Amino acid sequence: MVNHSWYLLLGLLLGGYLLLDGFVIGSSILLRHVGPGERGRRATITAFGPFFLGNEVWLVVTAATLLAVFPLLEGPLFHAHYPLLVALLVAWLIRDGAVWLRSRLGGAGWRGGWDHVLTVASVAFGLLWGLLLGNLASGGVGRDTVWLPFGWYPLLWAVTVASVFAVHGAVFLAVRLPPDLSGAPSRWVVRLAAPIAALYAVVIVVGVATQALPHGDGLPVWAGVTGLLAVLGLLAAGRLVTVRPKAALACTAVAVSAPVILVGARLWPVAEHALAGASSLSVLGRFLVVVIPVVLLIQGWTWMVFLRRMDGRTTVFF
Repeated sequence: MVNHSWYLLLGLLLGGYLLLDGFVIGSSILLRHVGPGERGRRATITAFGPFFLGNEVWLVVTAATLLAVFPLLEGPLFHAHYPLLVALLVAWLIRDGAVWLRSRLGGAGWRGGWDHVLTVASVAFGLLWGLLLGNLASGGVGRDTVWLPFGWYPLLWAVTVASVFAVHGAVFLAVRLPPDLSGAPSRWVVRLAAPIAALYAVVIVVGVATQALPHGDGLPVWAGVTGLLAVLGLLAAGRLVTVRPKAALACTAVAVSAPVILVGARLWPVAEHALAGASSLSVLGRFLVVVIPVVLLIQGWTWMVFLRRMDGRTTVFF
């Protein structure tokens, strides 16, 4: 039972990161498709600016929890996938650097160049997350390093996850942007939600049919739950975005974080025997009892203050 509690915490932290930083990734993917010229791009960055650094805290806490709580899982996981993890880190740093640097100078060429860097890095970031999740969902962790993690099934995951990030970001922009700019992302959601939901369903069905998921571990059931949540979330978002955009954002949040269920079920046989010792967990538990409520309070305050439509009084970040 203790193992399950720590594992559930790890899954909640990773799912929280994906749904929070997911809308930053998606907004950045759509940076040049929101509105006309500099105003649309400036508004897009201002929209996610207040959430940017706070969202990344979740990834740091997730990684720290994995290293401290499941040290025997961290080794095989990092050993098998460290080329992907290094690529993820590089894309993450370039994405963040582009956000910080694009407005340091006022020239149109400077800003336009960093806008391209931000878009490309965000697309790569989303695809790499999909590759990692796809490799974990199809193979878990093994003894050998996966130097070329580009099998057809992980690539299908990569396209799907990046597309879901884009829809999630579009819904977020529909919530945050002023009325004259929010129409474009809303139309993207209405146009793309159903096709991406269908793509998600294909990924799950094809995975169950071809990836030899062990029935004894219940993985096909967890795959079905993952797919159902994602498909329903995307379809609901397509219907709600023009009338209740915040409800649509909650729906795409479910779709973005749903893969954690399948990956968690896939890795459980290893994680079950990878828990740290009781003394280490006791120390970590006292630490997390303080840290996690603080993170939740700050995150809740940020959302309460800033998750509203922008206007002329909105603070500009970055």
